[in-house]
Amino acid sequence: MAKKPRVNPSKLKSTLISIQSRFETGKVDKMADIGEMYMTGMIAAMGIGNNGYITKFNAPENFTVNDLLKLADISNTDVELIWKVVKKQALQNYKKRDISNLLGDEESLDDNSK
Repeated sequence: MAKKPRVNPSKLKSTLISIQSRFETGKVDKMADIGEMYMTGMIAAMGIGNNGYITKFNAPENFTVNDLLKLADISNTDVELIWKVVKKQALQNYKKRDISNLLGDEESLDDNSK
């Protein structure tokens, strides 16, 4: 059985209040800034493994809806404020997908639409 992490309740409460405040004042530019705040407590509070936690906060496009709802819930933060930051950062990281080879050539597309 995995050993339970030792969480400092006072430090966790302070961190969650700070997270809420930072989102509400628009001071969060990237999710990694939040992920660095009392990692041990946040990992335990979110119920995410260490590797998943680091991956998601460094590459927010990997967050699930459930993760965002959980973060909003535990920090008492409007999920839309969190989503705004996640979406902005994910769009910056996103590489446009070229599917032109799946669509065929332009002429056949025009013929099919008539």
